[in-house]
Amino acid sequence: MPALWPGFTAAMNPWFCGNAKGDTDEDWQAAGAPTAKKIADEYELAITGLAGIIPYGNLLSSGWVKATMESGWKTSFKLVFDSASIPPEGLDIGVPNWIPAATGTVNAWASAQYQPLPPHPPSIAPAPGVTQLDPGAGAIPGLASTINDAFHSNNCAAIAPILVSGFVQHLTMISGIYTGLVPVPGGPPIPTPIPWMGVS
Repeated sequence: MPALWPGFTAAMNPWFCGNAKGDTDEDWQAAGAPTAKKIADEYELAITGLAGIIPYGNLLSSGWVKATMESGWKTSFKLVFDSASIPPEGLDIGVPNWIPAATGTVNAWASAQYQPLPPHPPSIAPAPGVTQLDPGAGAIPGLASTINDAFHSNNCAAIAPILVSGFVQHLTMISGIYTGLVPVPGGPPIPTPIPWMGVS
């Protein structure tokens, strides 16, 4: 079963459209930091017990670190608030502001572990199963650009869906190997590495 992104959107829309504060004359700790925490909290709810390897469904079991994601988003919101305070009318440096948020989102997956079952064909049993090799680092530039697009959409109800599109794209770039026992005619099954790519 894939991550529950409709729940993320449903929780974040009222936040972006009413509960969050974002005026450039406010302290980032009062506005940006709570939003960073809210994004990480709702992301965690979306993936926990649901996100798994495509198409086999080996569920994420441990190792995703919310604090890493939240820290990256806090850094980005601070950059946004700091640049917006530069006179005469504020400075928007665009995508570079969001590199820390994108990096934090990706690096939160760096130590992800997955359930060893089901085995990936043609294997018949784990030996020992899933190894993640890349948390999707190549997605960082694109994700930063998507985040920038979200917060420049001029539509509070569009922010969360645009963020989700970036999150989903990043997950498709997570990759690794599955080591499983592959049957061999006339002999015992052999542990064999099988590449996999993508989480949903």
